[in-house]
Amino acid sequence: MNIRITIIALGLLAFTSCHHRESKENSVVELTQAQQKLFEAGWTTITPNEDLTEEYGMKSVYGMQDNYFDIKMGKGCNVAVKIMDLRTDKCIRYVYVAENTTTTVQEIPQGVYYLKLAYGYDWMEKETDDGKQGKFTRNVLYERSQDIFDFGIKNSSDEINYRLDINVVDSKLENNFHAIPIDEKEFMK
Repeated sequence: MNIRITIIALGLLAFTSCHHRESKENSVVELTQAQQKLFEAGWTTITPNEDLTEEYGMKSVYGMQDNYFDIKMGKGCNVAVKIMDLRTDKCIRYVYVAENTTTTVQEIPQGVYYLKLAYGYDWMEKETDDGKQGKFTRNVLYERSQDIFDFGIKNSSDEINYRLDINVVDSKLENNFHAIPIDEKEFMK
């Protein structure tokens, strides 16, 4: 019985990992060793909602004005973006943007922020005591923006907005902002 459930689950996992990816061939992608180990440790595959904050144990912080980030993800991967307060080093918003889609993160509070970005495919997640933990398991890359995004000062009535364009061309990131590589541990903080 357990073998049958495992085979069915593995089949669903392979189907899910191919479902959102463009492919020139209609072939099933096998699990990598890393994915198999995560699966055996209780991780599951899922395509998350855009807003990862609440279910991932973080409380979203909203502002009174309609300051926003427009995030346009082109071809080449999916992205998870953490908007980090520069002063406190705390995440105020956490979003998932699928390949070839655009999302708007609205009501960013006034303040100064940097970004932590995780790029890849095949999102997996696991329930923890603090909520969910999630990560990409295929073609993974982590970065921290060098650019700082200033959303104004307290008591200002000016709205401030930024557009982030992310694209992967010939396995190289082509973004409209500067970033440096970081590791998974730094991204998860």
